[in-house]
Amino acid sequence: MKQAVAFAVALVVLLLLPMSAALAQSIETIEVTGRVEHGAEGATFDPTQVRVTLNVLEGITSVSQDTVVPDADGSFRFEIAFTASRTLFFTVEYQGAVYSAVRGAESLGEPVVITVFDSTHDTSVLTVVSYSLFITGADAEQGFIEILERAVVRNDSNLTLAPDQEAQGPAMLSFMRFALPPNAYNLDVRSNLVGGQVLEVDRGFALTTPIPPTPDDEPHQFEFVYRLDYDERSLDLSRTMRFGAGSFRFVVPVDVGTPASPRLDDLGATDFNGRLLRLLEGQDIQPAEVISLTVSGLPVPSALDHAREMAGEWYVQYVTPTVIGATGVVLLFVIFRRRLRVREAQGEALRQQILAEADALRDAYDRRAISEAAYEARLRILKDDLVRLEIQERLRTMGDAK
Repeated sequence: MKQAVAFAVALVVLLLLPMSAALAQSIETIEVTGRVEHGAEGATFDPTQVRVTLNVLEGITSVSQDTVVPDADGSFRFEIAFTASRTLFFTVEYQGAVYSAVRGAESLGEPVVITVFDSTHDTSVLTVVSYSLFITGADAEQGFIEILERAVVRNDSNLTLAPDQEAQGPAMLSFMRFALPPNAYNLDVRSNLVGGQVLEVDRGFALTTPIPPTPDDEPHQFEFVYRLDYDERSLDLSRTMRFGAGSFRFVVPVDVGTPASPRLDDLGATDFNGRLLRLLEGQDIQPAEVISLTVSGLPVPSALDHAREMAGEWYVQYVTPTVIGATGVVLLFVIFRRRLRVREAQGEALRQQILAEADALRDAYDRRAISEAAYEARLRILKDDLVRLEIQERLRTMGDAK
């Protein structure tokens, strides 16, 4: 009996030794190098006056954080413990703006170059390439509609717009601002930029997010979703376009209402999965121009049962910002239809996993276990994942009801 026990113990030890060795070998000390440079030719820039911070993340948990001062030529280096499951998040703060770079195991061989720019408070460096307003759905019984707005913005200067948070007065002239209809609520703002806060201002909101020069392949994007109550069959959604826009799109599902605007051309209705979407579009919106927008024929409670019998569950809570992108509404709708069945069976489990990770992320941030920049970057990814999952589920429901 003792021999049998001894043999079993020895067998367990032999089985565990290779595993322990493999685990030990999976963590290795590596040197990561990079460079901080100025993006404007001929600019006066002393790299030794900035700091490079590296957050090593394991999922949403900060494993380590270190800060170094670059050399006179902008080069920097870190020695870290690294595994394939970890992510490196580099940040540099310069003249009130935060610049970042991310590397994972698959991109570790790529050079880490962080480009900074001088800052300005002048919003004239910004150009709104396109602006879209999409009524995603309506709840007649509770009397509200949900609206998604999306702006594609370029900064083609060699300066970063850094809002002057010391400036007084309601105008907040150095901030990126967006108008909202009166009494809008449940506002959720997203962008592909790191950092910043949302500030409530008169007739809308402002962002403290610095806006750097725009890469050619990735324009800056801002999306926000909100709700608006109604007790009549029509709503006025007019607004002042502070920055103007190269193009403006107004999209409303035909089963929700009828859009109208004297400034925009009615391009007709497009069928998507049995649901008609009416598109209005205009070009060359001037700065401070007032765009008159109305939607009429909104559903009322007396028609709710009939609508459900005819079309099933038609209310769409979210529509991805890409649907109303510059390449065209119909084309991108087709793309999302093709992706409809992804992870269908695991949808609810994945949603709960994302929400749990978001809670853990917030807890880590509250405990100062991760930096604000790392928190914002990861939170943006989780929000995008959650919205994408919601869209897939809603589109699948619409397809099944067809």
